This record gives sequence, structure tokens and C-alpha cells, in this order.
Amino acid sequence: MAAPLAASDLRTRRSVSGASPGSAAGGWASAPANDTGSGSWGATGQASPNFGGGGSPYANGHGSPYGGGQGGYGHSPGSSAWGHSAGGGGQSYAAGRDASSNGNGRQESMSNELRGTFLLILATAMFLHADQNLAAPNLSAIADDFQMTPMQKDTRLGGMVQFGFFLIGGAVSLLVGPATDQIDRVTLLSAVVLSGSVPSLLMSLWVPSSKAGFFYFFLARICTGVAIGGSFPVLFSLTADLFPASQRTFVSTCISAATNVGAAVGGMLAGIIGPKYGWRVPFRVMAVPALACAVLVRLLLVDPRTVKLKKRAQEEAASANPAFSAWLGGEDANPSGYVRIEELDFLKFKRILDVRTNMLIFAQALPGCIPLSCIVTFLSDYLAVEQGMKVQASTAVTAVFGVSCLCFAVGGGLVGQKLYNQRKDQLPLMISATTACAAIPFIMLVNSPQSAVTAPSGRPTAFALLLALLGGCAATAGPNIRAMLMNVNDGEVRGTVFSAFTLFDDLGKGMGPSIIVAATVIFGRRLAYTLAFTLWWLSASILFTLRTSLPMDAARSGGSLLPFKSK
Repeated sequence: MAAPLAASDLRTRRSVSGASPGSAAGGWASAPANDTGSGSWGATGQASPNFGGGGSPYANGHGSPYGGGQGGYGHSPGSSAWGHSAGGGGQSYAAGRDASSNGNGRQESMSNELRGTFLLILATAMFLHADQNLAAPNLSAIADDFQMTPMQKDTRLGGMVQFGFFLIGGAVSLLVGPATDQIDRVTLLSAVVLSGSVPSLLMSLWVPSSKAGFFYFFLARICTGVAIGGSFPVLFSLTADLFPASQRTFVSTCISAATNVGAAVGGMLAGIIGPKYGWRVPFRVMAVPALACAVLVRLLLVDPRTVKLKKRAQEEAASANPAFSAWLGGEDANPSGYVRIEELDFLKFKRILDVRTNMLIFAQALPGCIPLSCIVTFLSDYLAVEQGMKVQASTAVTAVFGVSCLCFAVGGGLVGQKLYNQRKDQLPLMISATTACAAIPFIMLVNSPQSAVTAPSGRPTAFALLLALLGGCAATAGPNIRAMLMNVNDGEVRGTVFSAFTLFDDLGKGMGPSIIVAATVIFGRRLAYTLAFTLWWLSASILFTLRTSLPMDAARSGGSLLPFKSK
């Protein structure tokens, strides 16, 4: 019987036939049948019960650390080539790799564990973003409660609150982004959700009905903005490591759809419940499920990168001499789980701008988000005050827009994935065209006479609902833009990239209401809103220029331009 091999030998030598039970002749040494993927190059292993996709960092199902089926880098019974098991290849979730097809060319389906992970992530994103639009349908009621004049309603609730909500949230994402690249993302996601839902719940229970109450309302909205702004780098960095490039547009579409559904459901709920039970009740209703999602995320999800790092540390500790390491004053291989502020690599923000696709996407975010901030913040109140609709009816218009955004996001994501796989230069043409077309329905909506958009009963006309439905084509760009950022950037900088994208996105959403309020003072509401919607045309022209940079940056995965610190 062959002599046992050292741990280092398993990575450099072929195993002797019969050295370990179940291994194939001439293959790498396999792991025991009940091993949860602990062997470095094990052929088989049993799936881990934890959410996150199996017993290895990037595995879907069971197998070795770098394979998603039986025999990721080894031979399993009946296979004849690396990466094949029973005729199918292992699925890799390593960043930047696309190994989602089996040996027959069919796409691998999600395991039950990974599907549970994904559904919980979608639910968390939905309930967190449901808080975003809770104030808009009841803007006048909130202003009356805080004893504000009509001008203060626009400047404070429409301008100041939105500015703090998005700008401070975007600034916090600059810290969350580099932290996402270094610490456990599950813990971070749970923390950012709690930072938004707890203040929102407390605000709905104890904020006084007076001028002083606005201060507490303002602080609670800032905390919600911090949660939403900090969640994007974590969500997209985590899901990009769980899914290959061929599925990332679909994943990005689902996350964008979840945020749109949450915002639409939250706005609709506030419009229905707010006038009857008070504007505070919707905040309370949405905070409770968000708190539950934060707890479930911490208890059930596992960060695949953390599992990988722990496993690597265990292997290094097993192969090292502990006494000799202690004599040299070496550090513990298993860190305590926190990171110091000086360890965050903020120079990544400069490096990611070397990728032209990143720079163009960041540039279009500001003009592209100002029209959305106009819809979210002012449209419901404008339809109720200027166009004579009931509050519930004006909320129905924005709800139709939200449902339309969901449909266009899902459909646009599916079409965008096909274009990206076949003709990458055609994808920017599609999203620039839909962005440009989205401005036309809303310009018509705010400039139409009251009789054209409001029925005598105070309900919206079919024409108004049709315009809101067509305006949803603006959502086609969102999931495709985020998928581009996933695909042209390496895993080491995705958290930083999405924190920068969130900052530019939030600049438009936060500064947009203030810019619109200033334009309203000069031009009046109708013309100010019209000018805001024309900014979609500027955003579309920038998206059009991606048709030359996207294929080149995707071919090199964005990484050849980005020097990283050695690990």
C-alpha cells in the first residue's frame, strides 16, 4: 500500500491508485464520501445544509471547492475528464468565470440551498426599499402634521429630506464598498438593514406632531437612506460571487425588480393606508418584515468568500508548525472578523475609473436619476394638487408606473442577457433607446390638461394610466447597467465599484429634488418637471457611447487595468 502523502503533495502530485477510498485511477486524491468539501482537490463531497450553495465556497450542490458538481477537479465514477461527472461539468461561481453549462451545453439550475439564499436576498431588498416611497403619497398630511407652509413642504420634505436621504446614504456607501471587499458580507448586509428599519419603526411610534417632530423624521429618513445606499454594494458583490457571468444579468434583473416591487408596494400601501389610519402606520407596517429579514439573513446565509478564507487559513495552519510560528511571533491564521479603517483600500476608487465602461456608467447616473426623483418625490402630490386627483388615485398612477418598471426590468434583463452573450455592442443601443423614450410619456402627463388625465370622479383616466405604463421603459437600463458593472470588474473591486455607482446614483436622487425645487421657484411646477424629464435624453446619449467600450472591457473583464495589493 502506498505511503501517505503530505497535504502539500495533494496539490502537486497525482494520488496513487487506491490511496483513498473511492478515488479513480490516475486522478487527484478524492475526499471521503461524508466530507463537506474539505479536501483541497477532493472529487466528491456531501452538500452542506447551510444556505449559500453547498459545502464549499463557490460550489452549487456538492463537490470540491472549485467545482459545482461531483468531481469539480477530479474524477468521479463514470467520468473521463476533469470537471465532468455523469456527463455534466461542475458549476463554478468564481468571480469572472462562466462555467454554468454542463457537458451537454445546458445551463445548470440552482440548487435548493442557493435558491433559498437568492429568495431571501430578494425579500430583503424588497422590504428595505419599500420604505423609500412611504412619504410621497402623504406629503401634504406630513406637512400639516409638522405645521409647514406649502413652500416648506416642497423645500423641506421634498428637497431637504431627499437630499439627506440619498446624499448621506451615498456617502456612507463609500465606506461600505471597500469594507464589502474585505469583511463578511452577510454580517454587513444584516447591519445595514437594521440601521434603516429600526429608526423607521421608532419614528413611526414616537415622533411628536409639532415643528420639532420634523427633526426626528429627518434623522429617521437619513438612516433609511444609509441602509439603502449601503445595501447595494453588499447585494451585488455577494450575488456576483454566487452566480457566473451568464446568469448575472438575470440576477441583477431580479434584484432590481425586487427593489421596484418594494418601492411600488410601499407607495401603494402608503396611499391606501395613510389617508385612513395616518401617515405613520405604513412606516410601522414595512419596518417589521425588514427587521425579520435582517435576522434571517444573519442566521441563515453564509458568505462564500468567508468560507473560502477560513478553509485556506485552516489548511495553512495544518501545514505549519504552530510552535515555530509562535516563536517567530506570528499572528493567528484565523482573524477575529473585524477590519481597521486604515486597512480599507480607498485607492481602488481611483483605479476603477481606468475602466472606461465604469466611467461612462457613473457619468450617466446623475442626469438619469433626476427624472426618477421627480416621479418618486413630487408626481403623486402634483397629480393630487394640480390635476385634481384624489390621493389614492394619484398613488394608483405611480403604482402602475412601478408595475410597468417591473415588467420592463424583467423583459429588458432577459433581452439584454441575450444581446450581451451574442452582440455586446447592441446592448447599449437598446438601453439608450428605452431611456430616451421614457421621457415622452411623462412630459405629456404633466403638460396635459386636467380633463385629459383626471376623470370627474377624481380617478385617473385611461390616458393617464397608459402614459404611466409606457414610462416604465426607463427601468430597462437598470439591471443591464448593473450586470455590465459585474462583468467588466473583477471580484476584488466589485464592492468598491458598486459603492461608487451608488454614490453617483444617489447624487442624482438627492440633488434632484433640490434642483427641481429651485427650478419650480423660477419656472413653476409644470415647466420645472418638464425640464427634469428631458435629462433622460442626456443620459441616453451617454449610454449610447458604451457600444465601443463595453466589448473591449468585457473581453478583459476589466481587471487588466487594475493593480491590486498582494494578499
